Amino acid sequence: KFTVALDITITEELKREGVARELVNRIQNIRKESGFEVTDKISVEVESTELTAPAIESFAQYIAQQTLAVEVKAVSEPKGSFVVDSDIDETALKIAVTKA
Repeated sequence: KFTVALDITITEELKREGVARELVNRIQNIRKESGFEVTDKISVEVESTELTAPAIESFAQYIAQQTLAVEVKAVSEPKGSFVVDSDIDETALKIAVTKA
């Protein structure tokens, strides 16, 4: 018989990582819907919220690598070729993607 104990505490770091992964998913969907080629480099602006700003600060490089972005930044009003209304954890936000 085995007993397994798991610590299921969600730390701030885990929360930020989860948001970063959700952003990657949203950005990849925008890339596909916008007709970008798989190899196209992009620039990404994400609306800065209490949820997204810390995630982008901690994981911008990860997000950029996963989405082929030359830059990923949190801004108050995202602007770009394709601006999409989205949400993460029921927090509404805008994501802008532009071909670099």
